[in-house]
Amino acid sequence: MPSVLGLMERREARARQELESWTEVLEQAQAEVNAARERVERARVGREELVQVLAEESAVNTPDPVPSGGGAAAAEGSSGFGAGYAERPPVWRPGMGEEVLSGLYREVFAAVVAASGPVNGVELTRAVGREAEIKNEVEKIRHRAYVLEKRGWLVRAEDGRFMPTPGAVARGASPASAGHHRPSVATA
Repeated sequence: MPSVLGLMERREARARQELESWTEVLEQAQAEVNAARERVERARVGREELVQVLAEESAVNTPDPVPSGGGAAAAEGSSGFGAGYAERPPVWRPGMGEEVLSGLYREVFAAVVAASGPVNGVELTRAVGREAEIKNEVEKIRHRAYVLEKRGWLVRAEDGRFMPTPGAVARGASPASAGHHRPSVATA
């Protein structure tokens, strides 16, 4: 019997070596995933900063702002090159309503306010009439929600879902707040 036991020990040793080898491969792959994730985040932050700088430069170089509902609103429709590229929203202050928001920021804020509870990026994408099956569309909408969060219009729950900042939908503070109290309003 010792020869059978010896065979089993060698088999176990080979299996252990194979496990160690695959564990090393897995650790290397995880390190690559983490590095790629970091590159994506740096690129995203860089893009956001560039967009903000360009928007600020545009505001400085534009002597007469286009009134809301004018030609800029048409350029920000759901199709075309400039689709959804609206001026960054201002930092929310008491008494400020959604009328100061433009383009997709206004649509995203209104959708969050109209929802019966916190909403995620996919639900928001559907609520503003975009295709939630297209990951890029979801990311565009989620990005607008992040910007609104940074500017004080929205808050993000620990699970990543968005809801309006309580003061931003106070009675009379926002035209969209009228839909906020209707629990039957669906986001999908």
